[in-house]
Amino acid sequence: MPEKEKLLDKIEEIAKNRGFFWPSQEIYGGVSGFYEYGPLGALLKKHIQDMILDYYVMQEGCLAIEAPVLTSISPWIASGHVESFADRMTECEKCGEPYRADHIIEEKTGKGAEGKSMAEMDAILKENNIRCPKCKGVLGKVYDYNMMFRTFIGPGKNKIEGALRPETAQTTYMPFRRLYEIARRKMPFGVIQIGKSFRNEISPRKALIRQREFTQAEIQFFTPPALDEWKNFDEIAGMEAEALVKGSEKTVKMKFSDLVSKKHAKQPIAYFLARSLELFRKMGMDMKKLRLRQHRDDERSFYSSDTWDVEFLSDKYGVVELVGIADRTDYDLKRHQEQSKQSMEVTFDGKKFIPNVIEVAYGIDRPVICIMESVMKEEKERLFFSFPAAISPYQVAVFPLVRKDNLPVKARYIFDLLRKRYYTAYDETGSIGRMYYRQDEAGTPLCITVDYDTLEDGTVTIRERDTQKQIRVHEDVLIDSIQRIFDGEGIESVGNAA
Repeated sequence: MPEKEKLLDKIEEIAKNRGFFWPSQEIYGGVSGFYEYGPLGALLKKHIQDMILDYYVMQEGCLAIEAPVLTSISPWIASGHVESFADRMTECEKCGEPYRADHIIEEKTGKGAEGKSMAEMDAILKENNIRCPKCKGVLGKVYDYNMMFRTFIGPGKNKIEGALRPETAQTTYMPFRRLYEIARRKMPFGVIQIGKSFRNEISPRKALIRQREFTQAEIQFFTPPALDEWKNFDEIAGMEAEALVKGSEKTVKMKFSDLVSKKHAKQPIAYFLARSLELFRKMGMDMKKLRLRQHRDDERSFYSSDTWDVEFLSDKYGVVELVGIADRTDYDLKRHQEQSKQSMEVTFDGKKFIPNVIEVAYGIDRPVICIMESVMKEEKERLFFSFPAAISPYQVAVFPLVRKDNLPVKARYIFDLLRKRYYTAYDETGSIGRMYYRQDEAGTPLCITVDYDTLEDGTVTIRERDTQKQIRVHEDVLIDSIQRIFDGEGIESVGNAA
């Protein structure tokens, strides 16, 4: 096995040992499908969320909201989740172990089963003699399993049926009328919501890739019907990407302008596919592992006129969906109008209609682990994560050369100065080499060392993570020097200028 693959095979162990993430409730044996973020992972995840939020609010003018994760059952009746939010499941007749039918079929036959009927899946299980991996028992009939977490709200006779939301989208649609007024009745307009969703998965697996509690960033753009053009599309029209269009078995590199001109996608979907790729590039994602994939007709949700995913082709976890972009038509608002008896119609440009929705739905947990895979490197005895400064858990670390002669006092002063602007770590435990490597393991781009020369002339050492190059700058220009490095100037040119 190549060295890179050996390293990736240990990524979950590395994440646990370095403080990125680990299985939840470990002292009680754990519960599958739940993970906790450690000190490094929590900051990494926050920076990813912030980059998405900042882009859509600041660049696309979206409104930001936050809604409860627990609701009455009514919105989920309207959305169709109560009736049809299900995966196909089979259970071992001997030990009772549950399996998601399409997953076990794919694992045992190498062929996809998504979109097949329950009878077809039963036939495949029987024809291939697929048995329970745990005890080799016979697998029972395939049936629909609803993944919603159901509960009750309130005590006694006044309690009502409720559910933990399986997606954030519906809690954005419910206040549409209020949001339309806040948006000054303009169209189109966007709303972003970042928060937790819950799905009682049959077989959660692959660490952060498939969980029962996870974080989403979902953006809903409310538009007039049949909107074919999108503002600023020309800015991304010339960009290229690997695309797998429906009906094709191979990806083809094409410009986004061609994606539209060849009628594979309309401008709104093509535009946000391109913007998503730009965001993932800024996060440090390996762009060679990203592709666009259009949903086939037999897998696309019935209410969607077109759906595309941005996928990461992981060396460890296979195909990972990072963001889904869909034209949801007017289905959602129409259903809520029918269920709530409240009008969702608007009058815009002299026309009365129920708006359509273009949805851009990011997972937040999946990018965490895909970015870690993309930037994890090993050189000789050094393991490090080459995070871009914008999403690195800590951007800067400060430490004294030794723990005596007032060096820690001066180092604390520098630390207090920097942490007003950057996420800054402080360390004074161990040798200088060990402290450097500890920050390399955390992915910290720059380390600042205070030594005896600092006490004499006020200069400190800046060490760059990736190249291990070092320069000396005066503390008075330290923040400016750090920012210039983060803005793309080489550390040597910054050192020469200083």
